[in-house]
Amino acid sequence: MKWIILLSIVPAIVSTEMMWLSLAPISSLAEDFYGVGSLSITLCSMSFMIMFILFSLPASWVIDKWGYKTSLLIGAGLTAVFSVFRAAFADDFALVLVSQFILAIGQPFLLNLATKVASDWFPPDERSTAAGILTLAQYIGFIVPMAIAPAIAEASGIPDLFMWFAGFAVLAAILAAAFTPVKPPDSITHASPQQEVLRFDSVKLLWRNKSYGLILLISFISIGIFNTILTLLESILAPRGLNSEEAGLVGAVFIVAGIIGAVILPLLSDKYRIRSPFFIGAITLLIPAYLGLTFAEPMVLVTVIAGIAGFTIMGVAPILFQHGSEVAYPVREGTSLGMILLMGQVSGIAFVYLFELLNDALHSIVWPMLLFVLLTASLIPVTLRIQESSLRAPAKENDLNPPM
Repeated sequence: MKWIILLSIVPAIVSTEMMWLSLAPISSLAEDFYGVGSLSITLCSMSFMIMFILFSLPASWVIDKWGYKTSLLIGAGLTAVFSVFRAAFADDFALVLVSQFILAIGQPFLLNLATKVASDWFPPDERSTAAGILTLAQYIGFIVPMAIAPAIAEASGIPDLFMWFAGFAVLAAILAAAFTPVKPPDSITHASPQQEVLRFDSVKLLWRNKSYGLILLISFISIGIFNTILTLLESILAPRGLNSEEAGLVGAVFIVAGIIGAVILPLLSDKYRIRSPFFIGAITLLIPAYLGLTFAEPMVLVTVIAGIAGFTIMGVAPILFQHGSEVAYPVREGTSLGMILLMGQVSGIAFVYLFELLNDALHSIVWPMLLFVLLTASLIPVTLRIQESSLRAPAKENDLNPPM
């Protein structure tokens, strides 16, 4: 039963990420189709970061108060309804932009579910794997626009692209509603009624938690850079002479490698019951990878480096999320994950704006990318301070068995 529950959520998460990056790999084509500037098209992607900031904590509150199914139905419902609206009015950029902002409201109601579902349905030695599968769903949602948006948009136009995406969102919402029960039959979370805290008290506890603060700092920088690379990948690669289709291919390799990493690394983390070495290794490897994305020129080399970067940053993300929820205890999972993702959206907006500002002022992507390299390097001493959570102790005989 627990795997059915998990997999029924996957298509809804895939659909919201597809909506986020619909125009990212075809930004130049979208600019020509709508007759607007690059900033307007970038705003379509940034809308998801902006609305995540506004709705992340409300979504976390819904998850902790009424359970994951309520949040799932809200997120999947908004995604389905307004993806259809966007497709119906795809020729009008103003209505497309409005649709993007409303679509974006649904995203935190879906993404903030990951550690809650893992905690409710899975024992401690499987939770990183479960959270990894739901994080994997995000990555699948990233790769679909990168892989197919340029081909569909160039062959039949942006309105048809939106219609295909809308059809998938509707099917995903139906699947989520049909196969997800209201609550697990026997929760195996660590929380008890006495350990539950009020919403604002939860936030205060998180800010005072030094171990959790390290996770927030890592999330702020690493997720923000990740969001910027996904949003502006075509702009980052264009100075090397890569066109939109080639940039889409590089982006697809970046995400496919990330999907592989999101499967392998959480499994290894659960098997060896460790987390912190993965954070240290990931940050160390990302420094030369980002330098490679900045200076490498041959298409093959850029693609290989993108694959290494994707495997690393996307593979370690579910471990980071699950570790954050563990060190945040007794604050509940919806709130702890929501704060982590919120940090990444805040920095994503700031980093995208800063990248565009420096790129326009200096006429080069080198300087903003070097800034990202320095920010990543600054995280090395932070990762060295991370300690394993107490919930990673070896399982005991009296541990609860997972529901079947």
